[in-house]
Amino acid sequence: MAAFDLYNTQNEVTGTIELDDSVFAAPVNPVFLHQVLVGYRANQRQGTVKTKNRCDMTGTHRKPFRQKGTGRARQGFAQAPQYRGGATQFGPQPRSYRKTITKKMKQEAFRQCLSLKASRGEFVVLNNLQFDAIQTRQAAAILKAFGAEGKVLFVDVAPPENVRLSMRNLANAELQTVGSCSPLDIFQADRLFLTQAAAELYQQRYARQGGSRHDA
Repeated sequence: MAAFDLYNTQNEVTGTIELDDSVFAAPVNPVFLHQVLVGYRANQRQGTVKTKNRCDMTGTHRKPFRQKGTGRARQGFAQAPQYRGGATQFGPQPRSYRKTITKKMKQEAFRQCLSLKASRGEFVVLNNLQFDAIQTRQAAAILKAFGAEGKVLFVDVAPPENVRLSMRNLANAELQTVGSCSPLDIFQADRLFLTQAAAELYQQRYARQGGSRHDA
């Protein structure tokens, strides 16, 4: 078990929390992690881009001029790719970019992303995340207290409405639930804030039976 400090929103240590090494101190396999994260990025692509080829062009299909006797190169189609406004040769067509990410791959990606953030010091456990009122300045005060810069991600189990509405106006901060957050979101964050409830839920979901495994 690894011990982490518990902080309040003023960057004051209020206690400690012990988290499973198999979730927050697991070995990181860069090749595996790259494979999964590329899969998440690929699954976000719609694949609906399309260009018109010769079959899709409208208009006459007659020859623009006769085959011989003009001194010009022979042409057979007025909407051919070499003409302005003509068809596109070998252009993109609708396709699926989807890659399969199995349940076990997703679980291992969570372990490695959380462990990567913890090893880099980009991971903070908050005892709770509650605001008295809907005020963006309260959310901005947390970033200022911790000196958080870049892309900041807050993860809670069930964030209160006051917190959700207060954080949505911050340009560099995002609030997500444990259920909506993906390994890609965790990896892309420059600073990760987990509430104690969120950290314990991640541990409950992804802890390995019998401790950490070092062959990943």
